[in-house]
Amino acid sequence: MTRLTRRRVLQTIAALAATTAASTALANPGKGSERGNGRSVGRVYANDVLYRTNVVKVLDSEPSPSDAIYFLHDGEQPTVENMDADDAQLSPFVSESAPGDRDWNGGQWVHYSAEVTDVDAFNADAPLTRESDVLDADYVDVTKGRPNFGPPNFFICPLNGRA
Repeated sequence: MTRLTRRRVLQTIAALAATTAASTALANPGKGSERGNGRSVGRVYANDVLYRTNVVKVLDSEPSPSDAIYFLHDGEQPTVENMDADDAQLSPFVSESAPGDRDWNGGQWVHYSAEVTDVDAFNADAPLTRESDVLDADYVDVTKGRPNFGPPNFFICPLNGRA
């Protein structure tokens, strides 16, 4: 049995972020300073806008204040990696708020698992770009915490501008 250490969690996050960044970068390479700087850049939807981001710190406990982030997956992998999922979904992450919102707390995230139980229904609605899209979908089961392959439960990940 492999012991779960902070280092292993960070390595898993880095691998997941690199996979997500690579798949989204092909569809949307971005503009400006993120190009060619060697930094792994991910994507998060918030209020119908796709933002650039990167994990800067994993936290041991729930931050206060915090922001909710929903990780869309099919029970085994992020939705963007599911061969049956619509290519229009450029990111498996959806935030409850964004910079400029009254309730934005700077990307101090509490992670919520958002399991897609019907990929066809998901494809009909893709992309999910708002918290209400995730919470109102009959085919998405939301629970606090991460699936065993997702990002950590608590982390800091600022939104660095539009993708």
